[in-house]
Amino acid sequence: MINIHTESAFQKAIEAAEQLSIDERLVLLDILRQRIGQTKHQELVSEVAAVREEYQAGNVKFGSVGDFMSMFTSAD
Repeated sequence: MINIHTESAFQKAIEAAEQLSIDERLVLLDILRQRIGQTKHQELVSEVAAVREEYQAGNVKFGSVGDFMSMFTSAD
């Protein structure tokens, strides 16, 4: 959910972008896409590092899909 402060900042960003020319908006869009891609990449790198740490600590279990599914089903 977006709070009032975030919504206000978001609205201001939209209004600022609308003041730009079409070419400037396209450049802004490209920059935002690149930065989002970089952020997603960094998040993935962090997740991989965390999984490696868990693996090295012995906290990773291996099994079949059936083993995994049995964790979520009960014999009620």
